[in-house]
Order: sequence, then C-alpha cells, then structure tokens
Amino acid sequence: MTNRLGPAAILIMLAVFCSGCLTADLKELRLSLKPDGKSGTGSLIFTRIHSEMSSDTANNTKEDFNSLVTEYYQGKKIDESLKGTHNIKKRLYLDGNELMGEVTFEFDNIADLGFFQFNGSGPFMYYTLADGVFTSGQFEASNGSYGGEKMPIIFWDSSARDFYIKISLSSSQSPQRSIVGLYKTWAAK
Repeated sequence: MTNRLGPAAILIMLAVFCSGCLTADLKELRLSLKPDGKSGTGSLIFTRIHSEMSSDTANNTKEDFNSLVTEYYQGKKIDESLKGTHNIKKRLYLDGNELMGEVTFEFDNIADLGFFQFNGSGPFMYYTLADGVFTSGQFEASNGSYGGEKMPIIFWDSSARDFYIKISLSSSQSPQRSIVGLYKTWAAK
C-alpha cells in the first residue's frame, strides 16, 4: 500500500505550483552529500497538505484531489520536475490528523539541483528565488546563512555535507479545507 500512496504526495506538491488550490503549510528540503562531495540523497517533506478555496468560494477539494491522482500519481509530472534526481520514492501519510507527503531521491551532482560552489571548492550557495520545486514559496529557515531579502541566497561552508531549507507554502488569508477524509477513502480502496 505504501508504493500506491506515495506518489500522491508528489501530486499534491506539484498542484501547489500548478493549480494553486492544493497546498501545504511547509515544505522542508534535506540533502546529504556522500564523501565525494557531489552526489547524495535528499528528501522533501510537505506538512499539513490541504485545499485552499478558490476565489469563487466553491469547494473543489474532491476535484483537486482526483486531478492530483490522475496527473501526478499515475502520470510522470513529478519525475520531470525533479531534474537531476533518480531513484525517486514517494509516500503520503497521516501524522495525527494531518496529511503529510514525503519524496526521497538520489542525485549524482548537487550542482544539477541548483546549488553552486565557487571554483568547485568555495562555499555552497543556493538562490532562494529560483523558480523550482525546492524553493517555490516563502523562505522560512535554513541551517545555512541566509543573505536576506536584498540577497536571497543561502550560504553554507565548503565543508558542509548536510543542507536544510524550510519554505512556507500556505497563505493564511485563503479559507482552507482538509483533504484528510478524501485521502482516507482513497487509501482504503
């Protein structure tokens, strides 16, 4: 059942970027480099996945969830959006009564994920305003040093082997609807 449920987490993640109706409160990226200093493993965790009502106040939660299943769970959109990665594994699960999503992956070169290291040995850097899976949303926290609004780059020492970025995805101004019931019904099939 885990393999069947996992890709739905990715579906929800991509819906955040595509439809704007499904989102999560937070997205957390964790990367760990192997001893070669270039390849490694990573994970994306999505916290409290839910549906935001559209401007016409219609409840589209069921349609949103169904769209995620057909376009992302059964389709290839998540694999296409995680360029530079392989061995992608996905899962959707409940933490208490909150819907969570997790994507794990491997990569051969951290540079393929948008990270930059000056002259191949300087500090690691990541531009947080890049339009991509890892940074779409509002910067919240990192284990690196954030340059701030005028320099939206996270810096890590050249010896860093673990990277963490936390991004806020949800707008507290939009009415939110839980999709936990839809998930439970779908998961029980």
